Amino acid sequence: MSGDRMAHEQIVGRALIADDDDDFRGLLARRARKMGLSVEEASDGNEAFDLITKKSFDVLVMDLYMPGRTGLDVIRDAQKIDPNLEAIILTGSASLETAIEALRAGVYDYLTKPLESMTIFEMTLSRALERRHLIRENERLFKQVQRLAMTDQLTGLFNRHKLNDFLESEVERARRYGRPLSVIMLDLDDMKTINDTHGHAAGDAVLKLVADSIRQHVRRVDLPARIGGDEFLILLPEAQLSVAAEVAKRVCAQILSTEFMESKVSVSAGVGQWAQAYNTAKGFIHAVDQALYQAKRSGGKKIFSHRLNGSRNSDEENDNEA
Repeated sequence: MSGDRMAHEQIVGRALIADDDDDFRGLLARRARKMGLSVEEASDGNEAFDLITKKSFDVLVMDLYMPGRTGLDVIRDAQKIDPNLEAIILTGSASLETAIEALRAGVYDYLTKPLESMTIFEMTLSRALERRHLIRENERLFKQVQRLAMTDQLTGLFNRHKLNDFLESEVERARRYGRPLSVIMLDLDDMKTINDTHGHAAGDAVLKLVADSIRQHVRRVDLPARIGGDEFLILLPEAQLSVAAEVAKRVCAQILSTEFMESKVSVSAGVGQWAQAYNTAKGFIHAVDQALYQAKRSGGKKIFSHRLNGSRNSDEENDNEA
């Protein structure tokens, strides 16, 4: 980056410049402010570190040898607070040993005093800040990719892939330690009619409303997911079947009370609790899915609980109208 180009670009960031030479430090600070940076100054290592504990910075410009603490000492301690903090060392006695020591300490670059020109300082400071911003942007993008990889983009609930990860680990925990684990499966009864009558955009809006209803009635430890077009699953660790059934009632009641395009949304549910007889997570989910299937076959708007005796009939114990 040329000096002329930098003169027309404002670089955003916060810098701490520490040097016991007041005139030299002031010169660097004025140039950094001219670049657009917010600058704090320190005259020794202790003052520099005190500022670091009170304020956040993007880049440190440290004299190697200062009263109190050396520049490398300040940088090492500062990077314990912020591992991605960029740093530049200033030294009047450059050697291979000091260069290696600086690089091992995580310093971006080191400059020898007196500086050949202020352009060198500007270029080094600018590039250190560019790397700082690049690392931050990469971290943001990585988190975004992680979020997209485990969430359903339409509803914001977890997707099937993330659900499978949690399901296997929770089933293993329930199997090993005998802890309760329940599942609720939900399926909209009239999704095809909504799509055919009002279009898929309307169908998407209904799915979002259903997701909102689910979110309002689950705990922080629960895992709600969209597992198909209009199918949802809620994994409830540390929940007995009776608790899961009550959650299913509340979720279904809210969905059934939701009006969309002057008509009610209809939903059915299946509920089950893990038991060793299911053998696998797949077997467990299949059993709950069968309960859901029976609820839909019985006319919809119902909640069926799967029990190990296989009963999914319409008596009050196993079948509740939503």
